[in-house]
Amino acid sequence: MLNQATELWVESKISRKVLAVSAVLTALLALPFLGVLWCVGVPGAVALGMGFLAGTRPATTLSPRDAALLAVPTALTGAVAVGLQGQPFVAACFVALICLMVAPAEIRKQGLLSGVPTVAAVLVSLPGDFHPATTAGWMMVGSLLLIGIAVVAKFPRVPTRVVDPAHAWRHAIVMAVAAATVVYVVQYFGIPHGYWIAVTLTVVLRPLPDITRARGRQRVLGTVGGVVLALVLATAFPGWAVTIALAVCMTLMISYALLDDYLRQVVFLTPSVVLLAPAGGAELVALERAVATLTGAFLAGALALFLVQTDDPGVTVENPG
Repeated sequence: MLNQATELWVESKISRKVLAVSAVLTALLALPFLGVLWCVGVPGAVALGMGFLAGTRPATTLSPRDAALLAVPTALTGAVAVGLQGQPFVAACFVALICLMVAPAEIRKQGLLSGVPTVAAVLVSLPGDFHPATTAGWMMVGSLLLIGIAVVAKFPRVPTRVVDPAHAWRHAIVMAVAAATVVYVVQYFGIPHGYWIAVTLTVVLRPLPDITRARGRQRVLGTVGGVVLALVLATAFPGWAVTIALAVCMTLMISYALLDDYLRQVVFLTPSVVLLAPAGGAELVALERAVATLTGAFLAGALALFLVQTDDPGVTVENPG
């Protein structure tokens, strides 16, 4: 296993500069997360993490002012989402509405609101003592913190592609129906960690079919590898070593994200999430998340195939460069 890990490290070609930046970013993100987790509890830490997730794309695409303004409706989305917990039909309708709102954003800049449907799908289903006001507040803190880091670190603006209206709306409608159905079924039947199906679906299903197919394959392979890694770490190492491994996984996840290596990014993303599970529960969480992720990826693949089969060959996707 040591040899395989060494080979993976060598093949990844992570420069010292990227690794150093990733370590700093890990500390800047992990310290407030752990601080909120310690002082406020899991609901506050989850809301802070949702702010990170929703704010990532705007922070690297928009100006700081515009990204901060966009953080407001995103935080309100989180507040409404937690207020709908325990209401399967209403929650499903809300998630569908959020998915549909992505279309106008995709027409302007591809991926601009890509994290918001995931935030809605998670917060309407995740069990816990969540309160709308505090959820919105911590989401705002997470988004603004990420924007501040992007400004200080002078992150380059990510080039984006403009999705034509036909692709954007067809994708949004299909994702809205699928995600809403998943949310309803998960809540109605109380499926443990079933919200990961909606998470994977909203992350993998992209407006452009080529992106969907590639991301789907990479996410499945990365999740399988990440689950195996998480199980090994959780069962073979003591608690203090697992905490160190969690920090290392987060650093590598950010490194591969900066290198645009999605497969390895997911490999280290999975244990970063699974290892946050309560002690003694990592194995069960890993299995449930693996099944849910594979289900979501399969569903996204099937929907992508449907979109390809019904696509209008005369519609093109603009690339403004």
